[in-house]
Amino acid sequence: MIVASLTAGCTAVTIVGSLMVDSGAFSAEATAPVAASTAATTATPTPSATITVPTVIEPAQPIIRSAVVAADGTPAGPVTGGTLVTVTGTDLAAVTSASFGGNPATVVSATDDTVTLQTPAATDLGTGSVAVNLYAGTDAPVQVVGGASVSTAAGTTDAASTDGTSVSAAATAALTQAIEPTAGVAIAAVAAADETVTIAPVAPELTFTYVPDPRVTAQIDYVLAHWQLYNSAVYGAIPGNDCVNFTSQSLIARGWTMDADWSFIGGQYSPAWASSTAFAAYLAAHPERATPLRADQRAEVKVGDIVQFDWDDSGDKDHTGIVTRVEHTATGIEIYYAGHTNNTDYRSVDESLALSGGSVSYWSVV
Repeated sequence: MIVASLTAGCTAVTIVGSLMVDSGAFSAEATAPVAASTAATTATPTPSATITVPTVIEPAQPIIRSAVVAADGTPAGPVTGGTLVTVTGTDLAAVTSASFGGNPATVVSATDDTVTLQTPAATDLGTGSVAVNLYAGTDAPVQVVGGASVSTAAGTTDAASTDGTSVSAAATAALTQAIEPTAGVAIAAVAAADETVTIAPVAPELTFTYVPDPRVTAQIDYVLAHWQLYNSAVYGAIPGNDCVNFTSQSLIARGWTMDADWSFIGGQYSPAWASSTAFAAYLAAHPERATPLRADQRAEVKVGDIVQFDWDDSGDKDHTGIVTRVEHTATGIEIYYAGHTNNTDYRSVDESLALSGGSVSYWSVV
């Protein structure tokens, strides 16, 4: 039991019982009269605490109370994006958008207590942890609540795991419960168990960890190994027109399997395996493998995607390559590709267009 003097705004009140918060609003849960617990209070000194809470979360404001979790239970997924993750909390039906490392994510669904998101591709397919923010129609991210730390002359400890040596366990538990939904606000010095301590909120940050996509890693490793040293012993080579043959090889390395329309069997190339125009038609007929991106959608292009050029704007595709680098700069997005015939590992799309003219389009590989 705690007897606490609570100062919130300009009003000071004395509360007998435990401090609890419901959906971010401060409230007190009444307990039995003090007289009914005389024996307990005489046996154990009752800590006294003063908490100053200058602001509290308004009722019905969205609050996040959990980590970002994928279906396998981990807060991680491949750099290529597409991972479905969930976040739980309160009043989350108001969430309208989200971002991962600054990149917009797709809000698949939002209920009062759960938001399901689809992760975007990581910037430049980089690995590592990024910040996750959810928004409810404003520029300010939805608040994430957490626990508190207890600081004394002996050091700082997690309030949830204190052993009682620096502050009584009962006082710590009640105070943690009281301030948990107001993580991020200032908490004043707290006097408990005849020792002055400071209860400070821990304002956690939602994060998501991008890990390598083994499919893309295998594809790009193959491209960089064979952009100049052709793997002709396995796939042959088409003199003066090997670009789609090489692109197809990279997709096999990525994990694609041949089918009746896209294949290299017995030394024979199907049209879709060897012709840029036929390959584009094949991809258009197989959205489960790739989806088209226009030139003005380059912000969605990622490493491992396919780039195609139409040098004379005739409508036919004249050259095909594999995207090997995407750079986001202050002046825009630079895309680089690898390819055969005009052998290259990192050629700028814009430089190729400047030299040859025409237009460019992309395929987002699933």
